[in-house]
Amino acid sequence: MSGASLLPACAAMLRRDLLLAWRRRGDLAMPVLYAVIVAVLFPFALGPDLALLQRIAGGVVLVTVLLAMLLALDGMFASDIEDGSLEQLVLAPQPLAPMLGMKVLAHWITTALPLIVIAPLLAGMLHLPAAAMPALLLALLLATPLLSLLGAVLVALTAGTRRSGMLLALMLLPLCVPVVIFAAGAVAAAQQGLPWLAPVAWLAAALILCVVLAPLACAAALRIALDS
Repeated sequence: MSGASLLPACAAMLRRDLLLAWRRRGDLAMPVLYAVIVAVLFPFALGPDLALLQRIAGGVVLVTVLLAMLLALDGMFASDIEDGSLEQLVLAPQPLAPMLGMKVLAHWITTALPLIVIAPLLAGMLHLPAAAMPALLLALLLATPLLSLLGAVLVALTAGTRRSGMLLALMLLPLCVPVVIFAAGAVAAAQQGLPWLAPVAWLAAALILCVVLAPLACAAALRIALDS
């Protein structure tokens, strides 16, 4: 298939998923509400120690955003499996990997992007220094699509499995740890006035690698899951 015919198909897939997400926009508010509630509860649990809140603010925001993303990850392909459109996508003449890449992009736009928008508000509630805010936002812009891509492969592996949410969380947790370490390291270095671009560069390198390989792995895993 030529690139000229693939691009309209990818654009149509992205537009379709965004439209379906907008029709279920009540569900899109749940990760944002979860992140806000968790960030609000931390000062009550830890007390009014301003130095402590500043020290942990970056890590709290990162973990809160990533856990909020995990809440919506299980439903990435759920509606497509229920209505049979995923099987039609596998049988379509277009390559499966780019089409799944568009579905992951739509999931990131509707789930992670609102969380990134409210991240400065959550960080401000926890008194994160303004100097560390660019590092936090850049780390989130790289970490969230990375986790969406990794999660998409695991979601494809568990496609059609009943109550796969806990299994998905257990499989994704080891993959989240390095991402959180590099993202939190960048924010901590920015708070201390140290160079913080090295951890961000590692996140960017991992994201580029996943952009290339994750849709291919997702397509292979989805075919295995649907054939079984």
